[in-house]
Parts: sequence; structure tokens; C-alpha cells
Amino acid sequence: MTNIPQRAPISRSNLGGMRVPNAQPIYRTIPRPQSTWRGSGGNVPSFGEIRRIPNRPDFQRPAANQLPGSVRQAIPGNLTADGRRGGAALQPDRPASDAPRLVRPDGGRLRTVQPGQIAGGSQLRPNNFQRPNRPGQFGGGEQGRPGGGGQFNPDLRPGLANRPSRPNRPNNWQSVANLSASQWTNWKGNNSARINNFRNNRLNTWNNIDSRFRQRDWAGRFGSNEFRNWRHDVWDFRGCRASEIWCHRHPFWNDIFDNHWWHSCWWRPSTVVWVDTTPWWWWQPFTWGSVGSFFGSTVAANPIVYDPGTTVIYEGDTYYVDGVAAGSAVEARRAASNLASPPVEHFPVPTPPVAGQAQDWLPMGVWALTQQEQGDATMFMQFSIEKNGILAGAYKNVMTGDEQPVVGQLDMQTQRVAWHIGNATQTAYETGLSGFENDVVSVFVHFGDVETQTWLLVRLPSPEMPPSTVKLPDLSKE
Repeated sequence: MTNIPQRAPISRSNLGGMRVPNAQPIYRTIPRPQSTWRGSGGNVPSFGEIRRIPNRPDFQRPAANQLPGSVRQAIPGNLTADGRRGGAALQPDRPASDAPRLVRPDGGRLRTVQPGQIAGGSQLRPNNFQRPNRPGQFGGGEQGRPGGGGQFNPDLRPGLANRPSRPNRPNNWQSVANLSASQWTNWKGNNSARINNFRNNRLNTWNNIDSRFRQRDWAGRFGSNEFRNWRHDVWDFRGCRASEIWCHRHPFWNDIFDNHWWHSCWWRPSTVVWVDTTPWWWWQPFTWGSVGSFFGSTVAANPIVYDPGTTVIYEGDTYYVDGVAAGSAVEARRAASNLASPPVEHFPVPTPPVAGQAQDWLPMGVWALTQQEQGDATMFMQFSIEKNGILAGAYKNVMTGDEQPVVGQLDMQTQRVAWHIGNATQTAYETGLSGFENDVVSVFVHFGDVETQTWLLVRLPSPEMPPSTVKLPDLSKE
């Protein structure tokens, strides 16, 4: 490798051709290490750190194409090493989503990047979350936005519409919200011991479930007693995860996806008519009993079980449904991606029905998107569906403040539902329609056609509905 010669320190004595006696260097170079940084474009030398005297305008930063991070191609919507969004130019009114996506940190294995996480690079701590309480860093939570000074400021949302101040609710609805907060406090007190026990044993429980899955050929054992026992344990774990998410529920979550939130979302068409109804119409739970009256005969009366991670499995290059090979994994991911991207002219906004008229949209509730095995809930989605099968809704990240539309589609024959967030069509989410009648839904997250992960959607009960027990699928009927 060609050695780049060290440049002599610049001092005040030789700046601008003028000699100044007894001058001191204005910066110094640290000898570059012998190791190299490997990027997707090959090996490049690691650059020595440059110590800069503050407020000196004569310091010249190395060109962008000389920095190690520039060798790595930026992925649209992900954070680059300096905290900016990378990749293709963003439309000014449609910021990139902070939903899960994959990047290539070293030109090889794909790895998931979570919201607020920096794409890999040796000049920073690779793949570490930014510390949540450090003011001025992007992705550090509500208190850590650029210029936020450590405090949440709704007027400083990079690339997002500035949401106007929320008006006070009428007394009857404010009373509902206040009562909801006290109901959740009581629920946490009654369930904290059970949830803490689950947390203490979470790792061992999940490792047991995961190892049994990896050691068995579930595609060949589908329907056996061994498979049923394993699936029962999976759903017990998912139910405990839902209780854990509920335990961390915060009262301010009542403010997302209500009438004021929807009225001021940045993609709302000016033609939307708002009616006087409950602020939490979008939170109403989905029930299978409403399917027949809403869709008629276009959707079969009997629900089809489509449970990602148990009845539907990606194993190697094969896609299995109910223990039967249903095609290649790549083809299945592409089919889900196509279903998630219906041909719509704009992002639909689900609206409540006008009094005395049939409803055009069926609300499906508000859900927290979380990893299956661990992790807190910071990403939330609302879903509604119209009679032609178009799915619409919204995405909200309470850590970064990101707000995006959701659009997708229902396959009337298979009852599969798929959607994407904002303009991030390369990441598709997929599950079965019947799963939405429970409080937990397993979801496939497809990263293009290269990888699929199983995540969970956990329904948040409406402020108008006091929390009870987590509703799970009745496995005794299967």
C-alpha cells in the first residue's frame, strides 16, 4: 500500500506567507494507525485524528471522498456517521422512515439497524445506539433532537411538519383520558409481580423456545403433538411480551392517532371532512364479527390462520405454509412486497363515517411494533381498511418524532395483509387478517428479498376501554 507522506504542521509563522516570531502550531496530527478500515469498496488507510483549535476558520477539513465513511454507500433513510440521513435525495414533504431496515456495514453480512442507530463504520462505535440523553444528537429521543438542548421541542422536527399545539379536549373526553391513566396505574400494580418474573426468566425461556425451533424440522412435524406444544409455548411468551409492553404504556400515548393528530398530519389532503366523533375512533379494536358486515362475500366467512413464525416459516431458501412447501423464499418475499405496494395515487387518510351514512373505513386499532424476544416499544402504527382491501394508517416513532403514512393491501383470497411505511417500499410487513382480532399479532418484516424476521404487533387498548387480560388466539380449536 502506498504510504501517504505526513504534512508538516502549519503554524502562525508560515500562514499566508507572513512570518510571525515564536508562533505555535494551530493543529497537530496523530500518527495514523497501521490497521486498515475495510469498506464495501475495498481497503483504505485509516486517517489520523486531527486536533483542531476551536473557532479557527483557516482549518481545512479533508474532502468528503477522503473520509473512510465515504467508501460505504449510504442507504436511503439511514443515518450516516455524522448523524445525517444518507442515500438518495429526500422529498421535502416526505421524510425517510426510521422503521427497521438493513444496511451493509462491511460489504458482507446484512445487519438490522434500529431507529436512532448509526450505520456501521470503524471511525465510530459500530452499530451502537446513540445515548438517549445526550442533547443535540439525532436519534437520541425526544430530548435529544438537534438544537433541542436536551428538551423535547415539537417545533424542531427535522424534515417533519410542525404540528400545531394540541387544543384542550372537551371535558367529557378529557375525563376519559384522566380515567384511563388511573386505570393503567391500577393494572400495572396488579400485574407487576408477574411481569417482573417474566423479565427475570426471559432469556432462558426464549433460548429454550428458539433452540427447540432450530433443532427440529417443524415443516415436517407440523400438526404433531410436539409442534402443538412448541407453538403453545411460543404464544405464552408472546402474551407475556404483550403484558410487558402494556406495563410500559404511558398516558401521552393517548394523544397519538386521535382526531387532532390526524387533522394535522403532513400528508392529509385538504379535502378530508372531519366529523364530530370520539377522538379515539381510530383506536377501535378489530373483530372478526365485523368482517362479514363490512366486506360482504368478498372475504370468506371463516378466518384463515396465518401465523408468521409458527404456521408460516422461512427455512433456508424455502417458504412453508402449514408444513407444506409453498415456493421459494425469494418469490414469497417479492409477493409480499408487491402486496404491500398497491397502486394508489396518494396516501389515503382513514376518516370516521358521517352520521347516518355507512362507513367507508373499518378501524383496526393502534399497535406497538416490537421485537419478539426483547426490547421496549417506541414505534406505533394505526391501521384502517376500506372495502376494496386498501390498508391505510400511520406510523409514529416516539423516540425520534418521525411520523409517516402507512399504505398496504389485503389479499381477499388468502386473507394476507401487507404494507409499507412512507416511501420505504423496500421493507414490507406481512401478517394474516384474522390475527388483528387478538391483542398480539406476529408479523414478518421482509428486508427486500434477502431476509425475513419475525416481529410482534401489540394492540393498545383504547382510552375508552379499560385494560383487562391480553387476548391470545385459542389454540385449542386448531
